[in-house]
Amino acid sequence: MGSRSALACALALTTVVAAAPAGHAGTPGGVHGGDGPTVGKGLASQIRSEEKVRSIVELRPGQPVSSVATDVERASAGARVLEASASAHFFVAEVDAATLAELRKDPRVKAVYADQLSVPFLAESTRVIGSDAANRAGWTGRGATVAVLDMGIDGDHPFLAGRIVDQACFSTTDASTGAVSLCPSGRDDQAGRGAADSRVARCLARGVNQCGHGSHVAGIAAGRFAPGAPGDGVAPGAGILPIQVFSRLDSATSCTRVGRQAPCFVSYTSDQKLALEYVTRMARTYNVASVNMSFGGGGPHETHCDADPESAALKSQFDALLDLGVAPVVAAGNGGAGNGVSAPACISSAVTVGATDNADEIAAFSNRGPLLDLFAPGVAITSSVPDDAYATMSGTSMSTPHVAGAFAVMKQAFPTLDAVQILQRLRATGRSIVYSADARRLGTPRLAVGRATAPSAAR
Repeated sequence: MGSRSALACALALTTVVAAAPAGHAGTPGGVHGGDGPTVGKGLASQIRSEEKVRSIVELRPGQPVSSVATDVERASAGARVLEASASAHFFVAEVDAATLAELRKDPRVKAVYADQLSVPFLAESTRVIGSDAANRAGWTGRGATVAVLDMGIDGDHPFLAGRIVDQACFSTTDASTGAVSLCPSGRDDQAGRGAADSRVARCLARGVNQCGHGSHVAGIAAGRFAPGAPGDGVAPGAGILPIQVFSRLDSATSCTRVGRQAPCFVSYTSDQKLALEYVTRMARTYNVASVNMSFGGGGPHETHCDADPESAALKSQFDALLDLGVAPVVAAGNGGAGNGVSAPACISSAVTVGATDNADEIAAFSNRGPLLDLFAPGVAITSSVPDDAYATMSGTSMSTPHVAGAFAVMKQAFPTLDAVQILQRLRATGRSIVYSADARRLGTPRLAVGRATAPSAAR
């Protein structure tokens, strides 16, 4: 939400990654066409370069997906609808110049923008933030759930077992980009037991399971002590709702776009939107307190990116979650930017998290600036990875689940507070980290769960 957001006033996997390429998310503003849609600023130039671009076509309220999708395919021989049945609010299509020209004139369409790729932002931490003291007082997140949009989960890992409330997968197959779904069924969507299992063959590359990030993040948020574990996660009594939103790319060209070697693992914005819509449907069933998103790209954004349809593609989903009392907790990114954050952390309704080290200093890799809501530990954090193992990772990816877990703890301790009020309390009780950004002195609170829960008695 950031210190400058309207919500905060009314009151960024992040392991180090390359920024999105020029012409992609991170360019402020969009192009408006009268009564037609807002068009992502980089989309037209990308189409000129690549001829056709995988894009999200977002509709105005009440407009039927099927009829608009049919018209898109009729607009040009080069247009192709890729997915039009998963959401009532948008669909995914390959868009060329002729199709974009028709969409610009269509009053049924709210926005058109590239379906961007995001990448993950890669033990003393619970003591530093005081969640161990909160846990001893009885505040463990019991009765609340943390949703984790990431690379799936090892569901029977001792650190996580017994608290997986449900699972889902939204993962893309697209031959034109070399994308392969990571859903265990091989389909592009799956729900129910095992749907987010990260121990699938398609997660293996160079002899190693590359999908360990989700299990690591989930363990930080809500792991419960088991032999070999470093200790409890922040909310060891909370439920976990893991959702696989990554796909495997086997194309060297596609992986080069995100600064990775093939095969690489990326998340499409369209899959993130579908996953967040799923969480919205499940929020009351599982008493979801927060959604953890430890990935992103683009930027750095020094101001909120709400006007840019590509960078703010998840804005409507974030707003819907907040209306249900669910906090969208997002990694700020690992670019080391002194005054900006990545997308989707730049959205005004995101709870944006940067990283500190075990000495309570800002981690050198962490983005920061006025859009940041909280810092949390993100250096050398040990947590669960597939095959019942543990590993140490660093990044704003690791700081973000500290905050997501804290929302579950606070939901148990203060059940009448909504997400904005909980954020207010976490910011008011945090330890201020003061730093300079563009010749300005800024102060951002570092999460302090023990202090935030201290006035309450365990129940």
